[in-house]
Amino acid sequence: MSVGAAAAVRSRPNSWGSSLSRPARLLRLVVPAALVTGGLVVVTGSSGSAAEPEPYRPPFTAPHDTAKAEFEPNAVMVKFKPKTSSSARRAAVSKFGASEDSVSSNVVKIKGSLSAPELLKKVKAEPTVELASLNYKRHVSAVPNDEYYGTDQKTYLNTVRVPQAWDVSKSTGSQIVAVLDTGVDAGHPDLVGHLVPGYNAVSSTRPNPVDDNGHGTMTLGIIAAGANNGAGVAGVGWNVKAMPVKVLGADGSGYDADVAEGIDWAVAHGAKVINMSLGGPGDNPVLHNAVINAVNHGVVVVVAAGNDGTDAKQYPASYPEAIAVAATNAGGVLTDFSSYGDWVDIAAPGWDILSTGSRALTPSGYEPYWYCTGTSCSAPIVTAIAALVRNKWPSFTPAQVAQRLEGLARDAGPRGIDRYYGHGIVDAYAALGGKTTTDFPVLPPDGNDQPARAVPLSPGTISATINTEGEVDWYRVSPNASRTLQVILTGPEFNEDMYSVNFGPRVEVYDTNLNGLGSAVKAYPDIDESTGWPIWGPQVAKTTVAAPAGDVFIAVRNDNGSRDTRPYTLSYGEGGTLNPGDVPPAYQVRNVYPDDNRLDVAVATTPMVTFARDMDGFSISTNTVRLLNGKTGAVVPSTLGAYDPSTRSVVITPTGPLLEGTPYRIDVNGVRHAGADVNLLRWSSVFLTTDQAPQKLTTFTGSGAYLAANLAWTIPPTPDLDQVIVRRNAGGKAPTLTTGTLVYAGTGTAVKNTGLAQGATYTYAAWVKDRAGHYSLPAVKSLLGMKSGISTTSTAISYGGSITIKGSTLRMIDNLAYAGLPVNLYVRPKNSSTFKLLAALKTTTTGTVSYTYKPTVSSVLMMTFPGNANLMGTRTPDITVQVAPTISATLSPATIRLGQATAFSGYVAPAHYGHPVYLQQYSNKVWKSIASVKLSTSGKYAFGIKPAIRGQIAYRVWFPGDADHAQAFTANKILTVS
Repeated sequence: MSVGAAAAVRSRPNSWGSSLSRPARLLRLVVPAALVTGGLVVVTGSSGSAAEPEPYRPPFTAPHDTAKAEFEPNAVMVKFKPKTSSSARRAAVSKFGASEDSVSSNVVKIKGSLSAPELLKKVKAEPTVELASLNYKRHVSAVPNDEYYGTDQKTYLNTVRVPQAWDVSKSTGSQIVAVLDTGVDAGHPDLVGHLVPGYNAVSSTRPNPVDDNGHGTMTLGIIAAGANNGAGVAGVGWNVKAMPVKVLGADGSGYDADVAEGIDWAVAHGAKVINMSLGGPGDNPVLHNAVINAVNHGVVVVVAAGNDGTDAKQYPASYPEAIAVAATNAGGVLTDFSSYGDWVDIAAPGWDILSTGSRALTPSGYEPYWYCTGTSCSAPIVTAIAALVRNKWPSFTPAQVAQRLEGLARDAGPRGIDRYYGHGIVDAYAALGGKTTTDFPVLPPDGNDQPARAVPLSPGTISATINTEGEVDWYRVSPNASRTLQVILTGPEFNEDMYSVNFGPRVEVYDTNLNGLGSAVKAYPDIDESTGWPIWGPQVAKTTVAAPAGDVFIAVRNDNGSRDTRPYTLSYGEGGTLNPGDVPPAYQVRNVYPDDNRLDVAVATTPMVTFARDMDGFSISTNTVRLLNGKTGAVVPSTLGAYDPSTRSVVITPTGPLLEGTPYRIDVNGVRHAGADVNLLRWSSVFLTTDQAPQKLTTFTGSGAYLAANLAWTIPPTPDLDQVIVRRNAGGKAPTLTTGTLVYAGTGTAVKNTGLAQGATYTYAAWVKDRAGHYSLPAVKSLLGMKSGISTTSTAISYGGSITIKGSTLRMIDNLAYAGLPVNLYVRPKNSSTFKLLAALKTTTTGTVSYTYKPTVSSVLMMTFPGNANLMGTRTPDITVQVAPTISATLSPATIRLGQATAFSGYVAPAHYGHPVYLQQYSNKVWKSIASVKLSTSGKYAFGIKPAIRGQIAYRVWFPGDADHAQAFTANKILTVS
């Protein structure tokens, strides 16, 4: 087992676990440092590589966004003057045909149909407004101040949207990340405080996992270097608890026993995510069992895919329980060294990744920060993102974490799941719940993807490019007779010091029946034996074959599976010494429809495969020739036509239209030639259906409410759904994508739009948007504005009396009445804040309602129309009805002599036990209280009167009122004193 990133920046990594069939090469660091697959090479100033100067450290400056201010297009922020009443605020808002959303107790956001600058002018002129401003947009600013972030890290971290993800989460919380590697420099200042106790599985006498190679410090730092500490680099996990577990020795290699021990130890000591930037060929069931055990204990296992540049399986990466990570450059293009195969799950940048370096292994005069290139460097990026995901959703199983990372990855290379990027390039922001973005682009096919479309060659040379991972370019020459044919394929300059993607030429020659004649490959440059360094330059593959008469086919491909925008050249000639090289196996297919990597296929297409030779019809079935969904791998329900021997073809007919904007894979596996018992090699081809504008919402419904609207919709099948966008206008005109007010943008199926104005009509439009930026036709829904009123026959009655409450609900614009509308009459005691339903009424043909009511206490009444599928809801103003108690009064006797007494008595209904009533006397044109008593349990009162003067004197009793009832007076009583 060896470390996974044993490559110099811009130099080819070694094949893992094998002898050094390719020369050991330096891993170039910020210091020109020290890491090699087979061992540690100390670089000094006198070595063959000139020492680099210490990096310049400019003061950190955050990147500048566009200088043009951005603001919400139809909204302004408003602070009203102190003591502005709510009714005055509502009046101001309604003046602009707008609505308000509360921001704080005295600040609101006013939204309307006017443009924001125009709305701002009007709002500023309103006398109740103290301050007003456009609602400016601010951008995320989770930019760490680490010294090398802006110069070295920002570009490749943006590739996987890590900076945006940091605005969602900057902590892995309690998710301990174990890094199984060569150990760690625990005293590195950028790692101090981010480590938990680790383990040394390599040596029982040295318990501490000291890094004597440098690789472990580097991979751990990608995950856990302190972020925003003003120094060095920022770890992808921002704030991580990392557990160093040493399983590899000073030479960068180790044994499965130590790796398995390290896995078990990490699991037993609380690790929730494991990173292994190591691997090699050879399936070890014991190691596999350790991985299975870790996953069964809820641990996410992330492994570097390997740096072999071939599809040879690497372990433990190819174990299905692990997340295998391939490497790209900062532009999201697969590197030439990254291993590939059906077992690769996901990809991340792995070229020039700056990280922490071992201080002890860093030459004097250089900072302990090293550049890392290899899948060893891409795996820790995915590991840190997995830890962030686990922290946000702690209950997620490893399978759910993997599903989230892979399902939300951005497609790259051949569309759909492929052998090079797996599910695509990891998207940290989407994985943490952020909005998805577009896939990485891919070039269209160049028209010679199969032998049937081979480009005819004339003597001389032709230039072309391999512009998609795994692509094969086909050419055809047509000798009139048998002859010797020499084919030469020359690639562009191969230089891993300069390029992350290089062309390793592979050429294969076939006869007219596509049987192999010969091949040649020059996968990697020769080595200068005097220096041990590769000899950079164009690589040439040459084969000389005995070509029979008839068509001869030539297949050109990049041996490492990557793409290269630089052209290769192909030439052929007659004569020469036979040197066919390895004879390739017979090619299975002559033609396929649609073309391989076609990007504009109609959804009604019927794929067809044309084989190269006569086939055994019994071997062709729905089990051996299938159409798969390229995104999910699911079999697409289809019928398979009978094999046609005359054309050697078979047609696949899907049972229904294919999905728009969806990758599909034609998979051929297990078919045989006629008369042969051996199955042909597996073969596949990919195409993408046309990504047209998505369909309009299947349904778009709405129902009005008071100051709100409830909207719901059904999203049609949209495999690349980005979001549903809902906008509104005040009035009957539907908004466009650039007008009106944004109500909703997301992937949900309903929204409640609040803060609307009473009496206004609102028109909503909704669009489906796909990830390619296409919009559906709008679905439109209008809700008409309504107005309502309330009145009563009296607002002041005596206890026991009744009132008639009348109301109306009419359309705002034309007073149109709707019969049968539900109107709810609510009442609350004056001293309560809670309304209760008094009556559920229905409007007449004139839009009115009427209800007779006998309130027992002073009451507040109001009516509502809750709204319906076409009308906005309304609420009337409150109306208060004061209820005064009835008070009886008796003065007996009414005539007395001076010095005698009389009684003033009566009852209060309803009884108010203990409530005071006052006896008042009229004197000098003023009523004055002269005595008081408290009411009995029955509401009875009595006063004794003994006047001191003769004449006629007026008396009455006053009930002063309380929370339930208004004040009341008895009738005036006249006492005659003689």
